[in-house]
Amino acid sequence: MTENGSQIWTGTLNALQSRTDKITFDTWFKALKPAGIFNEHFVLEAPSSFHADFTRQYLPLIQENLDLVAPSHYEAEILLAKDIDQLRSQQAEQAQVQTRPSVSGKVAALGQIQLDPQLTFDTFVVGSGNRFAHAACEAVAREAGGRNYNPLFLYGGSGLGKTHLIQAIGNYIHTHHPEKRIVYVQSENFLNEFISTISSNTYDEFRKKYRRCDILLIDDIQFIEGKEQTQEEFFHTFNALYEAGSVIVLTCDKPPQSLVTLEERLRTRFASGLIVDVQAPDYETRVAILKNRAQLNHISCPPEVFDYIASNISSNIRELEGAFKTVMAFSLLAGEMSLPIAREALKDIISPAKNRKVTAELIMDVTARYYGVSSHDLVSSRKNKEVAYPRQVAMYLSRQVLDLSYEQIGKAFGNRHYTTVMHNCDKIEADLKADSSSLAEDLKEIKKRISV
Repeated sequence: MTENGSQIWTGTLNALQSRTDKITFDTWFKALKPAGIFNEHFVLEAPSSFHADFTRQYLPLIQENLDLVAPSHYEAEILLAKDIDQLRSQQAEQAQVQTRPSVSGKVAALGQIQLDPQLTFDTFVVGSGNRFAHAACEAVAREAGGRNYNPLFLYGGSGLGKTHLIQAIGNYIHTHHPEKRIVYVQSENFLNEFISTISSNTYDEFRKKYRRCDILLIDDIQFIEGKEQTQEEFFHTFNALYEAGSVIVLTCDKPPQSLVTLEERLRTRFASGLIVDVQAPDYETRVAILKNRAQLNHISCPPEVFDYIASNISSNIRELEGAFKTVMAFSLLAGEMSLPIAREALKDIISPAKNRKVTAELIMDVTARYYGVSSHDLVSSRKNKEVAYPRQVAMYLSRQVLDLSYEQIGKAFGNRHYTTVMHNCDKIEADLKADSSSLAEDLKEIKKRISV
């Protein structure tokens, strides 16, 4: 960092000190070090990933005070040392061809892709619920081509590690096969790019990006449900890549058969490769994840704290890690890491979950979110398939889980007649008896999410 950059940060710290309490200032801001200015981005180095993640919530405040001190506008960024080293290396390489690298949050640019360099196979904790998914992803990454697992379709609930695994594939291939053209995108961004392409009539540019890559990684493919033009475009993109022998990896919150508003020809293509269920971690895996996070952040944590968190947060890795970050933040402020501190830190997270009452409204809300509609849709008069089917499932679950009468269910679902409820419940029962494995999996997952 130049002397001018150090002076800018010193001035920014002085301004921050007068606008924050002493504990916050000493714990979070003073530990940040100025690392450099990259493409008009003022980069600060954090001592650990936990410190970086927690301090990013203060970026608007840091930015406001940085603008007061700096002679021109710089975008404030908080990164780790290894990411900063990578930026410096990229900047040096790009300087040789007189181009400038970009910086976006903590994610470094890697060719055509935007991957988090921390999401690798080495940092992924393997357990009974994700062992097969991890092995499949490693196999795809090592092959970096071929049709053995193509496409690879990972599905499971939110926060179970699907994004970690798909990005680990990209990071592995980029490291070992830098010549490979990799594209990683969330399907929501794919959708937005395609809408922009329609508006600007730049189809050639869009198709060049997505149809000439060697590895296509698409996260949360369920977002293209109900989007007819996007599905049409992705269908042709999928075919072009598959015929060219490119690797296609997709993640989703449900198996292909449960994507009820997706075109049949896409569902069959998604199901033509390897389909892997990423399941919730068991107790041992949850403890291993917490120990891994403590080690990465150089935190000494008593076993009883690991046990308390792992025993009370069981279905979601993202929530598990979030709870541990909360405990770490409390422990830093309290000066110790202990079970009483953990209980105090998580009292608003763990206690309400234990007392959550299962109601028809809760079942309706969870079912609606699972199928990508709103709970308002389920009580509305809409009769199209993408709403009617989730409504039938929610009614069936209200009957099975809560043992409500048809009249009670009808009242909860927009004052419908009890015969309508009876018909819908019978329809789901008949589908189950017809050996509908996908429906059985849907019901199992929804029940898990409402903690039945």
